[in-house]
Amino acid sequence: MSNSLSSTITVAPDIFFPSSTSPSSPFSVLAKFGEYYSLIHGRIVFPLTIFGIITSIVTIVILNRKHFQTPTNLILQHIALFDLIVLISYNIFSFYFYILHTPKPFVGQSRFWPSFALFHSNVGLTAHSIALWLTCLLDIVRYFIVSQPNKSTLNSRKVMYLIWSCIIVICFLMIPNYLIWTVVKQPASIHYPDIYSLNSSVTVYWFSNATGKKLERVSFNISAIFLKILPVCILITFSLLLIHSIHSAQKLRQRLQQRSKKRRYSSSMGNFTRELRTTTMLVFITVFTVLVEAPQGLLFIASAVEKKFFLLYSLLGDILDLSSIASSFITFIMYCSMSQQFRLEMYHLILPQYCHRLFLSQNHMTNNCVTTKLLTKQNRNNQNRSVEEDKRSLSHSVNLKTQTYQNTKNNNYNYEDGKYDL
Repeated sequence: MSNSLSSTITVAPDIFFPSSTSPSSPFSVLAKFGEYYSLIHGRIVFPLTIFGIITSIVTIVILNRKHFQTPTNLILQHIALFDLIVLISYNIFSFYFYILHTPKPFVGQSRFWPSFALFHSNVGLTAHSIALWLTCLLDIVRYFIVSQPNKSTLNSRKVMYLIWSCIIVICFLMIPNYLIWTVVKQPASIHYPDIYSLNSSVTVYWFSNATGKKLERVSFNISAIFLKILPVCILITFSLLLIHSIHSAQKLRQRLQQRSKKRRYSSSMGNFTRELRTTTMLVFITVFTVLVEAPQGLLFIASAVEKKFFLLYSLLGDILDLSSIASSFITFIMYCSMSQQFRLEMYHLILPQYCHRLFLSQNHMTNNCVTTKLLTKQNRNNQNRSVEEDKRSLSHSVNLKTQTYQNTKNNNYNYEDGKYDL
């Protein structure tokens, strides 16, 4: 059973739940693999969706904090929101259709669950496409912020307008897809001839084209151009531009640093380092998104040229679903690994209150150099005495780490007063 998030409803019902492939077909090996993998797909993807739901909720809560509400983080927050919608829908779908039932689940079912499968497909494809275009918007916004920091006039309100524009446009483009399919009652022998004879009275609720082939073709072209090809091209283009801008800015900063040894450049370099780390993290997220979306786009385009690629697309559907779901929480792992602010907020959010003292003291000892620098800015006259006291007193270490955490907020690269990026 194949249900790729990006192709579920843009292909025919036999692609949604492909029938058995002829032994002479060149795709017979993939068909056999897809048949066996579908038996374990639900047990693999179900816990992954649960983990993804948790990480998406944590991301949304953290980025909703007042000091995180910058234009970049606002886009990341909405990407996590639409990923959450996809994950919740797929969690229910995978549990019912892959775990509770066989890979041919519609036999003996009421109209509700086939209708839910149709709803899941439309919602999943819409939310996934919005998240993809918001990732494009993230690259574009970040590029203008990095390349023209003094000319950029973007704020959270303007970015919110752009986010809602993406949502409205994607929903409008999805209208043909919403209209194409409906659920009807049909003889089971049509879809399962190897199980039911033509004289069988068993019926199933199945998908049927309600509008004809013309609208189906329009929907296919819209999906291929606007939901596959164009966003991937934008992601690749602006990722390269981001890398080039950061590389140029780094060279310029190095030249400035060589010309002057004034202390004001050390603070500037600290801001630049954080800016570079944030942009690098976003580039990694974009590259991973391209790696997930590009194969789907290529197969989608190839299927327009040769119909046999429809079958290949459907046979790999479960694998494509797995990669799309994995991308939602891999971004969370990147946040944790590359953003100290995100980690600290997550520890404060998740860990019980009595664990904060132990964690903060251990984290302070492992980052003693950074702590000492930040403490020096706050209290230069008592630096040596404070550092020695930190090493001897656990409670003082916790207080010092709290000061460090607040100083990190204040010293980060700001787009709006009192707010900072990951």
